[in-house]
Amino acid sequence: MKAHRICSILLSRLMILSLMMAWGCRSDQNGFSNTPEGLTYKFHEQHKEGIGVLQGDMVTANVVFRTDDTVFFVSSRDLTVPYQFEILEPRFPGDIYDAFLLMAVGDSATFILDGDSLFMLDFEIQEPPEFIGNQTKVYMDVKLVDVMPREAFNREKVAYEERVDQMKTNLMEREKADIQSYLEQHNIGTKPTKSGLYFIELQHGSGPAVKPGNTVRVDYSAMFINGEIFETTKRDIAMKYDIFDSLMRYQPFEYVQGDTLTIRGWEEGLSYMNQGGRALLLVPSALAYGPKGVEGYIPSYAPLVYDVEVLEVK
Repeated sequence: MKAHRICSILLSRLMILSLMMAWGCRSDQNGFSNTPEGLTYKFHEQHKEGIGVLQGDMVTANVVFRTDDTVFFVSSRDLTVPYQFEILEPRFPGDIYDAFLLMAVGDSATFILDGDSLFMLDFEIQEPPEFIGNQTKVYMDVKLVDVMPREAFNREKVAYEERVDQMKTNLMEREKADIQSYLEQHNIGTKPTKSGLYFIELQHGSGPAVKPGNTVRVDYSAMFINGEIFETTKRDIAMKYDIFDSLMRYQPFEYVQGDTLTIRGWEEGLSYMNQGGRALLLVPSALAYGPKGVEGYIPSYAPLVYDVEVLEVK
């Protein structure tokens, strides 16, 4: 469980009350037992004949974390979409993993955990939130839905990784084919640089060369390999290709060469240019946004083309 998953769901006071009633749990310790490790627990429903949990298993469970007066994590808002995660080696005696190791499929229980240790060791947050004090106890309400044994989980994990690797291979092969097709369609005979960048000079500039430390002002249009423009500094281009955004300030882009704030292909391509020059930069994904891309904006393994004009070098 990572911090952003734990702290991302805040519920209204009405939701808190309804959840508390739904689980039927109390914040006192009546009816609770303790393990030798110091874990305090109470089962509401127990299936001793059910499949138990072992370290390394993948469990599927409905989980609620709360203090005496605050619900701060729910696996899903209506508790119909269980949360799935791997049972790791306990980080401290009586932690959440120790708790799950007591359970079997079908069980529901409440565990009382130390708030400081939970946040700092299990959730890996250096400073617990304000509502977690030195002695704050956290109640973890759990309904264990399913357990995938470690061996089956590992098999599925390996199969998933193989599928991902194959997908990456396919995307990389498609990228090579797309780049080659672009070069052929535009009759470009330029050879790539050592890094794989294609620098196609359209107009040589007679002004100062772009060097590390220079402040450079440029106009550019960025497009995918199919010619679709997705970003530009020029208003008329944005209007022409129907990507105009009234919130954008259409003006030259200014950056410092060598500050590494731009993509590697851009830095390299501009290093071959002078003030007044214009060029096409065909940038393979390895020099752009790589296998991750930019979510919702630039796909994985996407080669990009930049039409760049250097306006000023200072």
